[in-house]
Amino acid sequence: MNQTAILHATAALVAGGGFLVSGRLLKLGLFGLAGVLFVTGIVVARRGDDGTDSVGGA
Repeated sequence: MNQTAILHATAALVAGGGFLVSGRLLKLGLFGLAGVLFVTGIVVARRGDDGTDSVGGA
């Protein structure tokens, strides 16, 4: 499993936990953390992208 998949899966779990808790501040904190993890997963995936198109080679 690559880092991007792990970060996105963790974000989904944290967001799911946000629906289960009752405290407003904790809920917002979990949703915020899930957002940060999701964006970090995208950044990690893009960091490995060198911008070349491997299909077609144009």
